[in-house]
Amino acid sequence: MNSIKNIALFKTLFFIFVFIVTNLSTFNVLANVKLLSPPGDDIYFGAFPDFGGPEDNVTTQRIVDFESLTQKNILWATFSQNWLNGITYPIESVHTIRNQGKIPLIRIMPRSDFEENHKETVYSLQKIIDGEFDTQLHKWAYDAKNDAFGPILIDFAVEPDGDWFGWSGLYNGAGTTDGYGNSVYPDGPERWRDAYRHIIDIFRNENVTNITWLFHVDINVMPEEEWNSPKYYYPGDNYIDWIGISIYGAQQTHEPWWGLFSEMIENNHSYITEITSTKPIAVLEFGVTDYHDTGDKSEWLQDAFDTIENNPYINFKGVSYWHENWENDDGNGNTFLRIDSSSEVLTKFRVLSSNNKFVTEGLFSKGNIRADVNQDSFINSIDAMLVLRKSLGFDMDGTFWKVSENTGDVNCDGIVNYQDAQLILRYSMELNFVDFGWCAY
Repeated sequence: MNSIKNIALFKTLFFIFVFIVTNLSTFNVLANVKLLSPPGDDIYFGAFPDFGGPEDNVTTQRIVDFESLTQKNILWATFSQNWLNGITYPIESVHTIRNQGKIPLIRIMPRSDFEENHKETVYSLQKIIDGEFDTQLHKWAYDAKNDAFGPILIDFAVEPDGDWFGWSGLYNGAGTTDGYGNSVYPDGPERWRDAYRHIIDIFRNENVTNITWLFHVDINVMPEEEWNSPKYYYPGDNYIDWIGISIYGAQQTHEPWWGLFSEMIENNHSYITEITSTKPIAVLEFGVTDYHDTGDKSEWLQDAFDTIENNPYINFKGVSYWHENWENDDGNGNTFLRIDSSSEVLTKFRVLSSNNKFVTEGLFSKGNIRADVNQDSFINSIDAMLVLRKSLGFDMDGTFWKVSENTGDVNCDGIVNYQDAQLILRYSMELNFVDFGWCAY
């Protein structure tokens, strides 16, 4: 028996040696890196820095311009990946944002046009569920994995509880219960939920480990009916990392409604708090128009920031302003959300966002310590070598080995040995590891 173990150990040592000397050690698989909630009273600060009407004109200059206006850095930059341009990983936009030291927040938008208030038929939720786009989605996930040099935030089909986007529950079965899935669950939300689950499952099957998954609804539920409650859309805690909300006041200058931020939170917070009690919550979009007939934008912003920082209902851990202007043709006036819509508004926004609570450095999870034994956020041959060293009984002092009861035990058999080293090496080379007892998810 000992001779068999010695042979296996020799094979493992030889395998690792060949792996390193042939320079295959350059393989790095990013560990399961997630954006965590910031500590204490801190609140992350991000933005949509006016990437244009289609929300995908990502340039370095637009990021620089926004930060110059605010006189503050942002943690993430939001943009849309519109499927009407193809279901492909937006590598150029991701690199542009990363090169500025920001996290890309990608809004996956399954739409074939930019018109609102109608059902999406080309990229429908049912077609996503049925797997009609699986080939493209697997490629999207594969490309994201191979480009995994940092974290990505993904937001799918935003604000499904509204009545404007084609993926809204309203256009996909609404409150009926006999057209899809569970006979006691509203079909519209259930379809949306299952479409998002389907996409996340594809990314998991491709072993993409650098994604933080966002669930993003609007604070104003439309239509305001029980079946349309955000909780019915929620994919579940085992799928989602953060809860996100859109909170807008009036978006047009002649709109009869104004809508204070604090009032919307007070009136509708239960829609959000009943989703889950375990995930951090961020305001992923907020803003109000300037030049409104009755409302004052500076006062609205003061109310918004005061509420974000302190309210009895929701402990916000992130905030992201929607910085954009656009024209409308419905008679209710144009939209002036940009923070430089007036000098008064710009000064107000600078003062409010300068609070030290609003932080621009993210806190990230490390990889599962069973596999990422040195906790550098990558799983590679270095981890395999450390596990092998540990299994041989060598002193681990002076190494980067992170001590815990589970460190290195990737097959969960209670011991750390050459088999764990082999598995880690297989994982880092993207060879089959599941069938060999891998448990370090």
